[in-house]
Amino acid sequence: KNMDTLIGVVGKDFTVIASDTSTARSVLRFTSSADKIMELDSHKLMGFGGETGDYLNFCEYIQRNVALSEFRTGIKMSTSAAVHFTRGELATALRKGPYMTNLLVGGYDKDVGPSLYWID
Repeated sequence: KNMDTLIGVVGKDFTVIASDTSTARSVLRFTSSADKIMELDSHKLMGFGGETGDYLNFCEYIQRNVALSEFRTGIKMSTSAAVHFTRGELATALRKGPYMTNLLVGGYDKDVGPSLYWID
């Protein structure tokens, strides 16, 4: 079994995401220094867990597409928009070859404030 820990906390004007740093399968620990939190942009983070290859491929894909959207439009995605895009891509992937990943996305938007979302 693969076991990961993701923790998110939302306060009045902040969001915090924390994760373990261990990559393991069954009784084998491959590394104890894995970074399981990725910066989507300056105000959004994504924590992830699951199968290593799946979460790395999927999260890098999301990170690049969030950056591409900003590059094309000149407007940063809100945290909610980034989460809806991620959910849509994960749902599309279910029909092709599912990703075994769990995500915690947190961010801070000027108009909305802090937010935290769970996607699996």
